[in-house]
Amino acid sequence: MTLEAIRYRAGRLQVLDQLLLPHLSVYDELRSVDDAYQAIKTMKIDSGPPSYPLPVVTRCGGAPAIAIVGCLSLAVELRAGAGGEDTLTFIRESLCHLTSARPTAVNMGRAARELMEFAENESMEKNSEQLRER
Repeated sequence: MTLEAIRYRAGRLQVLDQLLLPHLSVYDELRSVDDAYQAIKTMKIDSGPPSYPLPVVTRCGGAPAIAIVGCLSLAVELRAGAGGEDTLTFIRESLCHLTSARPTAVNMGRAARELMEFAENESMEKNSEQLRER
């Protein structure tokens, strides 16, 4: 059996709770940035290589998985209409919140900076609704 550590379909994010492995394979649905914050903070998103043998697909833990989950959780909220008329502020505050979950997760910090730069550039040409869709 092959496990996926992260499942994303437009507007829906699930992560494999790696704290329960290898005994149980349970996926947690993350509906918000705060859900992702909690998953990252409590280390449900693995912070390093597993100490037991797993299929290669589940080895996307650590800093890359944290960044992916963080950014996708923001996409889930934006797709649901979060951010209102000030989407850029919502994005900035969400990314700051996510990076504070695990300050040493280098990839999350890098992804947050790159995503914020992209959002700022896009906001010069697009309104809040168009920015949420990007």
